[in-house]
Amino acid sequence: MKSPGRNRVRKYHHIAHVLNDVTPHIIRWCTPSIDPGSKKVLAPYLSDISVSYQSLGIPSIPSGIFAKAHAKAAKAYGSDRTLFSVNGSTGSNFVVLRALSRQIPFIKVLAMRNIHKSVLFASEDYSINLMFLPPKIDQELQLFLPNTVGEIVDCVKKASPDVLLLTNPSYEGLTLNLKKLIKILRKKFPNLIIFVEEAWGSHLHFSDKLPISAMSAGADICIQSTHKQGGALQQAAMIHWKNARINSDVLIDSYKSITTSSPSFLLLASLDSARHLMEKYGKSKINKLLYIAAQLEKGLNTVPGFNVVALAELKNKHISVFDQDKTKIIVNISGTGMTGYQIAKILEEEFMIIVEKSSESSLLFLVPLQAQIKNVRETIKALKIIVKRYRKNHQNISRLSLMIPQNIIKMREISEIVKLRLDQIEKIHLEKAVGRIAAENISIYPPGIPITIKGEEFTQETIDYYLRCRDHNNCTILAQDQSLKTVAVVK
Repeated sequence: MKSPGRNRVRKYHHIAHVLNDVTPHIIRWCTPSIDPGSKKVLAPYLSDISVSYQSLGIPSIPSGIFAKAHAKAAKAYGSDRTLFSVNGSTGSNFVVLRALSRQIPFIKVLAMRNIHKSVLFASEDYSINLMFLPPKIDQELQLFLPNTVGEIVDCVKKASPDVLLLTNPSYEGLTLNLKKLIKILRKKFPNLIIFVEEAWGSHLHFSDKLPISAMSAGADICIQSTHKQGGALQQAAMIHWKNARINSDVLIDSYKSITTSSPSFLLLASLDSARHLMEKYGKSKINKLLYIAAQLEKGLNTVPGFNVVALAELKNKHISVFDQDKTKIIVNISGTGMTGYQIAKILEEEFMIIVEKSSESSLLFLVPLQAQIKNVRETIKALKIIVKRYRKNHQNISRLSLMIPQNIIKMREISEIVKLRLDQIEKIHLEKAVGRIAAENISIYPPGIPITIKGEEFTQETIDYYLRCRDHNNCTILAQDQSLKTVAVVK
């Protein structure tokens, strides 16, 4: 099952050589999701032109063929207006939050705790008062979960935000009852802007077998990473909105200000191609994905020690979970005696099979548009080989208890911390940070969601979590001090 080309990779020093040698042999259960039959630019290097070709129009204004492409996308995705982004959800969040901060002076945003880091940085840059819903976490599977409808409504009533920012679906495809929530909020808080970070849901609008999309549920604005599951090239994204509560002039001005004046026409073309694909064939394409996902789920359950986490199981365990995108499969692998990290590493290095995400006790498989049934057979065969070999040669591993902190205490606003002078901030040993106020954001991959945010108090629970992560080979730390020996705090 190993690719004969894999061993040749080591002698290459150029990225292009490595990609040409490796990628044709990879089995992907991860992003990007690109359909082999999509309309493509056939000669990328020859077709890489600039805005100097004025008869095409200017992407960042947008005008010409780009304005037409945006209009077609708005119609296809159920919005009033759409813009193409070439810096993923990261850049799209900056565009939207900059616009909202100008539309509403002294803006207050209430967000789910599993936000993308770009929301933090944009809030710092645009002096946004960012508040959070209480985090909900499945500690066994290391999953951030949606909040309940009741929790969100109560928090909106208490905090009186101008904008509610929802991460829906989650990384693992879990959703709240978005339509019900928006219906309640519209009656109680008619001026509230509902902003959905729909990075993992660019395909939802095109199938009634998937959770409802943000635009269909009545959200005011959403951003999507179209490259994740919508058929576009890596880095390509879209912003969709309705005109009622969003000032389009301000949003487009923000787009012009932040978007590069020299965007890749190849990425823009892939977005238009993705729109065409999903608009014309989306329903049948997603039906195929769901069929392959069902076969993969069935096969994974035959691997010793593997247990696919069913939606019914999650809903029974967590009342906040309403639905799940079935093109994503969460597997509890704790029965194997291995960690998800170990399995993912062996899959990649020995079998050239890539999974979307791994953790101590789980794996996440994402079924992309290019998936084939034969990939299912090869993957299940590889997994059975890995588990059998491990059980023959090893005892069960001792697991670290990576319990994600939930008792998070916010002491000061992000905007206050950003204004502090350097002499008002100091670095201290992590072990001595209990009770101190964070002056930096800290994220751990996985899950890649900020665990500590500027203005929050370091608790003993947080410190203990970081100490375990610090000594864990599979945790990637995003902090000022990557070793996490020290942390930045307010004096």
